[in-house]
Amino acid sequence: MLTIEDYEIVIVPSHEKDEHWLHIRFPDIPEILTGGSSIDEAIKNAKEAFDCHREALLKQGKELPEPKKSYAFA
Repeated sequence: MLTIEDYEIVIVPSHEKDEHWLHIRFPDIPEILTGGSSIDEAIKNAKEAFDCHREALLKQGKELPEPKKSYAFA
C-alpha cells in the first residue's frame, strides 16, 4: 500500500509579506492542497489531508495514483 512517504511533497512559504503560512502540495496528487503556520502544523495537516484523500478514493473504489518517482529515503 502506498503511503505519504512514497510521494514528493512541496512546501512553499506564502508570498504575502505579512502572512506566516506554508503551502503544501503533492505534485503527483494535485487534489491535495494544505498548509500550516509552522512546519510541524503543515506536516501534520499534510498527513491528515493525504489520509482523508486516500480514504475518499477507497470509498469510490479508486486508488491513489502511482508516484512518478521514488522519494523514499533509505
